[in-house]
Amino acid sequence: MAIIKKGDYPISAPKSDKKMDGQTSTNPVGIDDYSNEEMAMIQVNVKARNLLYNTINDEEYDKILNCDIVKEMWDKLEVTYEGTSKVKKIRIHLFIHDYELFQIKKDESIEEVFARFNKIIGDLKAFGKSYSSGKNV
Repeated sequence: MAIIKKGDYPISAPKSDKKMDGQTSTNPVGIDDYSNEEMAMIQVNVKARNLLYNTINDEEYDKILNCDIVKEMWDKLEVTYEGTSKVKKIRIHLFIHDYELFQIKKDESIEEVFARFNKIIGDLKAFGKSYSSGKNV
């Protein structure tokens, strides 16, 4: 979804009304005041928000509860799970290290070996690193 990667597109600012005592108050734009294009953008944002809310657990929900736009929600979740670029590089290095030094442990079953190895490979793929025939590709 482009709205998650690029962020929300600008929507018209709320209308301002003058109060009798000279102060201005901001009233939200009514639904009838939006153009068809703006309504389409709002609907895409709402659908993306609902999609994220419905696919996360309670702990993740608490992290993004106060976010207003989908891009902000996505960025928080991305930093939480992938980390900053520096943390990402360190994690990739650790996964490569685990891959290169992988050995079967004493008294470890084939299923356990396979599960451990697949976890390392899965972690590497999640960070955009893949291996084939024992060589870095």
